[in-house]
Amino acid sequence: MIIQVASVNDIARLACAFEHKPQPIFAFREEGKWNLLIQFQLDEKRIDYFITESDRVDSFLGYRNVYGEEIVDFFKVAKDTSYIYAPIIFLKNIPFKAYEKGRPSLKALPVEELLDLGSLIRIATYRIYDEESPLPLFIAPYGSGSVLFTMLSYLEEGHGKVYYLFLEESPTESFIRYSSHDASINYTSNVDETGFIYVKIIKLKSLPFNVGVWASQSE
Repeated sequence: MIIQVASVNDIARLACAFEHKPQPIFAFREEGKWNLLIQFQLDEKRIDYFITESDRVDSFLGYRNVYGEEIVDFFKVAKDTSYIYAPIIFLKNIPFKAYEKGRPSLKALPVEELLDLGSLIRIATYRIYDEESPLPLFIAPYGSGSVLFTMLSYLEEGHGKVYYLFLEESPTESFIRYSSHDASINYTSNVDETGFIYVKIIKLKSLPFNVGVWASQSE
């Protein structure tokens, strides 16, 4: 079900207020406007999307409430500790296109292609603010490049989604180093430098799913 939310402030409040672990916000562009949405999955058969339009967007949506005044803004990095930050994940495609074109439902095809590496890193690391480890990234060969992906579970029973990115070149390093201060992202094999967040990369011999099925969502 698609549920229209009144404003960006309402999306920020839904994602951030009273949350130990703010909800990730997904963004996609349609007809010249950015759409921001939060996904709720109560069971494996139903996904609800809370959605609103925005004239602008960035890597994080920051929220704070100061003596009854709500302050909401977009940020490139999450370094002002007076805000609660929800990561913004940029999707390459409209997430409910599978329904519109009669393709398999998200229950049967629980995958989303992301727009950039930063989005994949933000979805892999957003749980660290609740003292959880970053999600592992998996990489598998595809043509002359590779597919880099992670898996995020929305339900305790294990139902979730795969978020992936096509890479033209396959990195040889075993980790990604991410700076929350300037949003820089680098492949590395050295995890001894302090002040960074490290995400492990697990190399697979082959893709666990048919990449042609994944790519079909972009058609």
